[in-house]
Amino acid sequence: MASSITPLDQEIGYLYRRAEQELEQAQRADHPAAAKAHYLLAGLYLDKVYGSPEQDELRT
Repeated sequence: MASSITPLDQEIGYLYRRAEQELEQAQRADHPAAAKAHYLLAGLYLDKVYGSPEQDELRT
């Protein structure tokens, strides 16, 4: 049976996992600036997965 997972599915899965990892790092961070950096990175990964309002504006 052939796999139905496409390269796009694999990329989305990777980006989502990276976002989850960044959120975990943010929660464990001791310094507020480190936590903020991890939250920002998580947001960027999630923007890649789900899109962002800025990207939506660029498409119209």
